[in-house]
Amino acid sequence: MSTARAHQRPSKFKGKILVVDDDAAVRDLLRIHLQNAGYETIAASDAVVAGKTFIEAAGSIDLLIVDAQLPYMTGIEFVSALIADTTVRPVPIILITGHDDFAMRAEILDVPCLVKPFSADDLVALVDKSIGWAATVDAAGVREVSERTARNASRD
Repeated sequence: MSTARAHQRPSKFKGKILVVDDDAAVRDLLRIHLQNAGYETIAASDAVVAGKTFIEAAGSIDLLIVDAQLPYMTGIEFVSALIADTTVRPVPIILITGHDDFAMRAEILDVPCLVKPFSADDLVALVDKSIGWAATVDAAGVREVSERTARNASRD
């Protein structure tokens, strides 16, 4: 995962990412690449810690990167639970894995997946795209609500 991009320093904050991987070396490497690209990171070693962290963050996490193979609960199970939970704000998720069978499961969940080994450029490009897409959807939703509120207010 090393490229020239890893040495560039970002000019501004781009978002907060929760990285979930049981391998400390992988977590650290992901953190370095994401921070160099302008993202703040929070790390968790398993789905239990990640779930607690996600809930405690109360909407400040912009994206999750989750390893498909985790102790206690797989990344696939964790992602499935997050997607199904209507009480939490939807957040873009990227799965990472070293196994093609997990990549197929990610496809079923409609979650992008990076198969190891992948480059820092591939990681950052997918993160930028995922966070950019979410921001566009959020902005459209906010605009729609604002327009609806304005229409309703003009009727009164």
